[in-house]
Amino acid sequence: MNGHFLRRWAVNYLRHELIVYDGALEELSGRVGRAEATRLLRRRTYEAIARAYPRLADECGRQLRLRETDAG
Repeated sequence: MNGHFLRRWAVNYLRHELIVYDGALEELSGRVGRAEATRLLRRRTYEAIARAYPRLADECGRQLRLRETDAG
């Protein structure tokens, strides 16, 4: 496995398993301001991972840009 794959996997794992991310997004479903709240939660989640694991900061930025592009 290459380093890029491992960093991507690590960020995904942290985002989904260590942070109550999916549940928080589910709770926002159907609410006014959901899109903005989702964007803010996503950004704060990636920022927290990057602070805790500086070696994953570039991958966090890449995934955030990708998701913001897909959402917009």
